[in-house]
Order: sequence, then C-alpha cells, then structure tokens
Amino acid sequence: MIRIPKSREKGVGAVELLEQATALLRSTPLATLACYYLGTLPFLLGLLWFWADMSRSADAHLRLAGGALALALLFVWMKVWQARFAGLLLTQLGGQRQLPALAGTIMVQAGLQPWGFIILPLAALLTLPLCWCFAFFQNITVLGGPDSRSVQRKARRLALLWPGQNHLLVTLLALISLVLFINIALGAFFLPRLLKMLFGIESLFTRSNLMLLNSTFWAAVAAATHLCTDPLSKACYVLRCHYGESLASGADLRAQLKALGDRSMPLILALTMAALLGYSAPALSAEPQPVAQLQQRAAQLDHSIEQVIASPRFAWRLPREGGRLEKQELPGFLRASLEWLQDAMTTVGGWIKHLTDWLAKKLPRPKLPGGGNGRGAGFGEYALALLYGLLALLLAGAAIFAWRHLRRGNRQQPQLATRLVTAEPDLNDEALTADELSEDRWAALARELLVKGDVRLGLRAMYLATLACLAEARLLVIIRCKTNHDYERELLRFSHAMPGVSEAFSLNLRIFEGAWYGMHLPDQGTLQQYLDNHARIRSELRAQ
Repeated sequence: MIRIPKSREKGVGAVELLEQATALLRSTPLATLACYYLGTLPFLLGLLWFWADMSRSADAHLRLAGGALALALLFVWMKVWQARFAGLLLTQLGGQRQLPALAGTIMVQAGLQPWGFIILPLAALLTLPLCWCFAFFQNITVLGGPDSRSVQRKARRLALLWPGQNHLLVTLLALISLVLFINIALGAFFLPRLLKMLFGIESLFTRSNLMLLNSTFWAAVAAATHLCTDPLSKACYVLRCHYGESLASGADLRAQLKALGDRSMPLILALTMAALLGYSAPALSAEPQPVAQLQQRAAQLDHSIEQVIASPRFAWRLPREGGRLEKQELPGFLRASLEWLQDAMTTVGGWIKHLTDWLAKKLPRPKLPGGGNGRGAGFGEYALALLYGLLALLLAGAAIFAWRHLRRGNRQQPQLATRLVTAEPDLNDEALTADELSEDRWAALARELLVKGDVRLGLRAMYLATLACLAEARLLVIIRCKTNHDYERELLRFSHAMPGVSEAFSLNLRIFEGAWYGMHLPDQGTLQQYLDNHARIRSELRAQ
C-alpha cells in the first residue's frame, strides 16, 4: 500500500500557490499569453460598449437584443480561448499530453459557463458556498472538455479538494484585485492632469470631475483590473487541478523527474542498475523457499495490512456505517441553517433599504448637466448621499479622537504636576539621575544643603545640577547605567569647541568623587572653586 505524503494530502499553502502561479506566468511563452488576451479583450471591449450604450443612448432599446446576442457569443469565445490558455499551462506543467478537441471545448464551455451568472451571485449572497462555486467554474475552464459530464464531475471533485487553501486563495486574490483596482483608478484620475501639467494637453477628464459619477469609467477600471488579475487566478487553479489530479496519477512526480534533465539521467540509470545487480545476486544464490513458508508470510502480510487500514489514521477513507440515519438528520440541519441565514439576510437587507430610502428623502439630489428630468442619472443620484455619509464618518472619527486626546491630557497633567510638586529626591540613593529635576531646582537644593552644613549632599546636588545643565544643552545624554567617567569622556568630544567646559567639569568631578566616595571633604576655598566652576560652565553654555 503506497502512503500519500501529508504535504500532498493537505496541499500547498495559498501563499506558496500564488508564488508558484506567478513563476508559472513569468515562464509562460508569449504565444500562450496571447491565447488568453485574444479571447478576453474582445469580450471586455464589447461589454464596455454595451454598458455605455445601454446606460446613455436614447435609442438603446433598439440594439438591446442584437447587442446581448453578440455579447453572449463573445463570452463563449472568451471561455474557449481561456480554456486553451489553461490547457497550455497544464501541458507546460506536464499534466496532460494533448489539448482537447475544439468542438468539445466549445460545447462544454457554452453549456456550463453561463450558469455562473446565476450561481455565483446566489453563492455570494449566501457567502459560505462562494469559494467552492468560484473554484468549480474556474476548474471547468481549466479542464476544457470534451465530455460535459466528466468535466462537471471532475471539476466538482477538485473544487471540494483542500477547502482551507481555496478559501484563503480567494481572499488573497480579492485583496490583490482591490488594491490593483484602487491603483488603476488613481492612475486614470491623475494621469490626464499630469499630462495637462507637463504638456498642456486638455481632455474631457481634466475639464471637470463628473467622470467620477460616470459608471462607464468604473466599469473600464474594473475591466483593466480583470485583465491584470485574471491570468493569475487562472494559473492558481491550473496548479490546483494539477496537484489534485496528481494525487491519483502522480503527474507532479513525473514533471519533477522530467525537470531533472539529461544530465542526471546517466546517474539514475547507473544507480538503478547497481540496485538491480545488488538485489539479484542474493536472489540467484538463495535456495527456493517452501510453499508453506511463502503462504505463512503472505498471511502475515495480509494481517499487517488489515491492522494498518483499521487504524484511525485511515478510518476517514472507509465508507461510514449507518449512512441511512445520517442522510435523514443532515438535510434537516442544513435546511434549518439555510432558512435562518435567509431570514437574517432578509432582515438586514430590509434595514439597509429603509436607511437608503430615508437618506434619499432627507438629502438633496445633485444637479447634473443636461436637464433636470433625472433620466439616466444612475449612480449620480446617490453620490451626494455617499459623500455626506463619508463626511459624517470623518467628522465622528475626528470628534472621538479629539475627545480621547483631551481626556488623556487632562488625566495626565494633574498626575505629572503632583509628581513634580511632591517629589523629594533622596540624594543618598545611588540610582538617582540628573533628569529627575531641572538645573535650577538642583542648584537651589544644593545651596540649601550647603547653608545647613551638609557639604557632602550639597556637592552631589550641585554635581547633578551640572549634569542637568549639560543635558539641557544637549552635550550629554542622561542614562542611569552611565558612570561619571562616561559623562566625562562624552563631554571630551566637545573639548575643541568648548575647552573651558570640559576642564571645569573634570575639576568638579575630582572634587565630588573625593568627597562622595572618600573622606576628603573640601575646605572653604575648594568649595568656592567648585561653585565657580559650575557658574563657569553655565555661563559658557548660555554664551553659545
């Protein structure tokens, strides 16, 4: 029994599948890409013409039937060429040897693909089955033909394969399409203005911003986005079909062996011959075994296979017992879930409809050029309501941000003021830093201590005042882990510009350390020199 690796059972990740699809498209010949655009471009151009004609022309009803028929034929044309494009990608991967017949491809695509216009909107409304339905119709494009039933059955089986990968893949493709749609829309909006700014080219897009209210503009942006992202989507589902069919056929392994090239083929043949010779020599020299012993070994092998199959790891592959009870219970649960979901969606849709009707009544309608009859306004009727809604959201966000900012400021300012007023630093604490008080407050504290006769603490307070003064001048950076000599070395960098400051600081450092860490309290003359050095440092810094 051949065990399938776990990586093949779970499938590759969605991100890795996107990377492989991108690499596949980059290595695809131009003739293969031409097959895709040869079928897609006529349909999208015809769709844009039909869209613009039906939404703006006064006699559009005269061309409705003919335009719809031409668009349907162009849709079948597009799907046939997309199926050929996907088939060439599969051939490039080694998944199929020859493309299906053209007649069979036309019948399959024309018979199955139009159902997507009905099934996909319903699946999007229900939300849950959307990814499976999207994968089903993409697989029909990939498989092509020629038998409609076999293609439908195989596409359904491959769509149900690896659901986690499929859902994440659809989400990533939707995000990529959204980002690309925004980029193309911004480019289409700003490019005419850039041409006018640089070359003075005047166009319809630069004369007014009413193009943003034209639905044909957004349809053209959507068509351009589809041309950019749909080949990537097709390549992703080509890889999914390739890996899904490889679970039974091993086509991916054959493709990997083929990719090794002619260089590794002699080595593979040599290793194969060596293995055959190595196994055949003992077999030729061995004596034939009795029939009873062979039967006993066969029975042991059958018993081992039955034990492995009966393990929980492979229980999900076996048919379930009691399937009649499950068939009676499962549809009831699904029916109740779908009914609840339908009621919830109906309720939410009613709320949204009431809200839009209320906004349409309360807000004024925009005045568009061409008369006030309102015919053909389309998107413009609700554009002003949409702008009002966005403006209200922005104002609400700004108000919330301002309120939270003022509330945070009012909450922090009293705490900070209380801490500054009530804090009395302990000068005996070795962890005390100079940035806890300002230079003036350290100096005032030092004078109070010197008047009281506490020379040791007064010297430290004056030393911290010197450090605070240097930090305010951005000559030092106060950090608790730094030593006094670290500050001295940091100040020596400015000795060429301010030699008096570094010299006075070094003298005060020697006096302070002799009194703080030793027993050398300064006399009155040394103490006066210490205070003069501090005043010298302060005056030179203020003179800069």
